[in-house]
Amino acid sequence: MTKTTRRRLILGGLASLAAAGLSSGFGTAKAKDAQRGRSASPDQPLPPRLKIKAVVIGSGFGGSVAAYHLGKNKVETLVLERGRRWDVKPGKPGPFATSTNTDGRALWLSEVDLLVTDGPKNPIDRYTGIVERYNEDGIIVWASSGVGGGSLVYNTVLLQPSKTNFQKVFPSSIAYDEMSREYYPRVVEMMDAGPIPDDILTSPSYLGARVFLEYAKRAGIHTERINTATNWHVVRRELQGKVEASAIAGEIWYGGNSGYKNSLDKNYLLQAQRSGYVDISPLSNVTDIRELDKGYEISVDRISEDGTVVSKHKIECQYLFFGAGSMGTSSLLVSAKHKGTLSRLNSEVGRNWGNNGDTFGVFNTGSPAGSSTGGPAHPVGLDYEDNPYGPQTVIAFPQADNDEDALIFLGMALPEESGYFDYNTNLNRPVLHWPAKSEAITRLEERMEYTLKRLASEVTPVSARQAAIESVKVQVGATAHPCGGAVMGKACDDYGRVSGYKGLYVVDGALIPRGTAAANPALTIAAIAERCMDRIIKEDIR
Repeated sequence: MTKTTRRRLILGGLASLAAAGLSSGFGTAKAKDAQRGRSASPDQPLPPRLKIKAVVIGSGFGGSVAAYHLGKNKVETLVLERGRRWDVKPGKPGPFATSTNTDGRALWLSEVDLLVTDGPKNPIDRYTGIVERYNEDGIIVWASSGVGGGSLVYNTVLLQPSKTNFQKVFPSSIAYDEMSREYYPRVVEMMDAGPIPDDILTSPSYLGARVFLEYAKRAGIHTERINTATNWHVVRRELQGKVEASAIAGEIWYGGNSGYKNSLDKNYLLQAQRSGYVDISPLSNVTDIRELDKGYEISVDRISEDGTVVSKHKIECQYLFFGAGSMGTSSLLVSAKHKGTLSRLNSEVGRNWGNNGDTFGVFNTGSPAGSSTGGPAHPVGLDYEDNPYGPQTVIAFPQADNDEDALIFLGMALPEESGYFDYNTNLNRPVLHWPAKSEAITRLEERMEYTLKRLASEVTPVSARQAAIESVKVQVGATAHPCGGAVMGKACDDYGRVSGYKGLYVVDGALIPRGTAAANPALTIAAIAERCMDRIIKEDIR
């Protein structure tokens, strides 16, 4: 693959096919019995036609939880994932591209690095890479692909929203106390998450975190160490030079070659496959959904690693779970509604979409701030009481090759604005529309700017403070946390059941109303999916 090297600023062989025929599952019953309770079964070839009890589209935080519970309850299940596997193998070079040597592995079927908004967009090989950039009407959206979905590319942050913020966003029927007592802890435990240990935080590579914490303390902004799905033992090995520097080198967006991320393929999906009832089919891109007399038919393209369609498949199932993320799930449902293949979808499908209140910000400190090392994100600032524009969460995160005297932040708030999807017949696909210049978006920018200026006002020496305040920049035109499009209480019930349909469910970010209450969505999506699956398994699956 062609490699390119330059500084950037982020602000803004297919398996052979099985013989034709209609199958009730993969492999023989005897072979499956031998698998159950042991190591995860390998990915199986996809036959041209297949009938199976349950299908999960997507393997991110919602889809993985669904697959785990279906396998645990002995439901024959197929997970369809458009992306490839990204396995980190001990002692071997990591599979991921890096921020300093970007190639096709970084971007989903793109010929230029579309994450770059500052500087030239260098050519890369077209490949089924790990991040897709959606250039929508009014907003840029980044979404992941690969077995494990967003857990491959996020900062490993599992931030639980406050009760006050949660109750402002979610229906009253979703009890925060139950979520906090049962479902949030369940996800944290499964993903083996915990806060950054003292010995790592005080190491030279984590200067940026310490600088942020000091500024926040002086500014009176409450901070916490976030539960992160990070293997801190691996990070220690990075610090000791025993494995490739990845987390400590600020490598986040394109995966982690040291294996420091406790991504979903290492827990929920691994346990699902170990049950012997769940198979995963990577490089399987769902194109259409159709209602049958009993159940659903899914059209699937198997693709090669350069995106070429290799074969086409039809899969029938009784239970269908959407876990393709807000962008994927919303697009599939809006397309099915337009084409009449799911004709009873209600008028709320494609609506109530939000950007999670995301903003990106930066300011210059005037002295070394360690902003290119020490990842993933770990401390969080909660500016909830004193911000006149509303609650603002800020997370400082490292970015490889960033200016050493700058701090970069992700901001998250309570979104006040909604977008919607419709079907564009000229483009022959759904399009997301976002009111980028509304007053609500201006307030979102002002909210983040206020918090960053509070932090910049604590820069030392005192003579550098005014320059730091004036250097504050905030961007609101992009999000890595899309939410909504098939929202609970509108397009679905509070357990993800799609209105008007039996056996059709949404268990991912599309179910979330616009955002997850000034927190990143990963933990809340998984916790809501846990809540949904408890009820669905108990009441629906027969």
